[in-house]
Amino acid sequence: MNESGLRAKYVRRFHILDSGGDGYVDRGDVEVRAQRLLEGLAEPAATPRAAAVREGAAAFWLGLAKHAGVQDGDRLDQEAFVGALLRARELGTIGDLVGPSVEAHVALVDSDGDGSVSLEEFLRSQSVSGMPEADSRQAFERLDRNGDGRLDVEEWQRAVVDFYISDEEDMPGALIMGARA
Repeated sequence: MNESGLRAKYVRRFHILDSGGDGYVDRGDVEVRAQRLLEGLAEPAATPRAAAVREGAAAFWLGLAKHAGVQDGDRLDQEAFVGALLRARELGTIGDLVGPSVEAHVALVDSDGDGSVSLEEFLRSQSVSGMPEADSRQAFERLDRNGDGRLDVEEWQRAVVDFYISDEEDMPGALIMGARA
């Protein structure tokens, strides 16, 4: 496995999460990303889906902090962030780290509540993240591994986990994680 490829992806992810641009990622940065998603999809703050998104973001941060060996109120510089993800990968806990956040994200994007994400729902969610429609369509096609025209939690989860564990750059997870070179 090419660790430099992983590091490069993790560094790009660090810069995406560093919402303040101060060279650090902390719980607040992770919460800002979750809040932007909620606002972009016009999800009222008091709904169970909004609460799940915030809880998923918190779980991601707490897991990341644990792997970095820091307290909840601390912050991570780029090297600590990358090191925490490398440790989580090495320990096989990436799925635990990202699982709650991905599950909540998919449930939020699934606006009709049918248990899967349609192309239209996906395009809407990705536009909130700033992804151009053509790129979103390509990502959807690549994420839809069973070819049924819908994304379920497992397909989305697999793409995110693969992003964090594989050193490959051109993979479906890199498209939705905003960390494609």
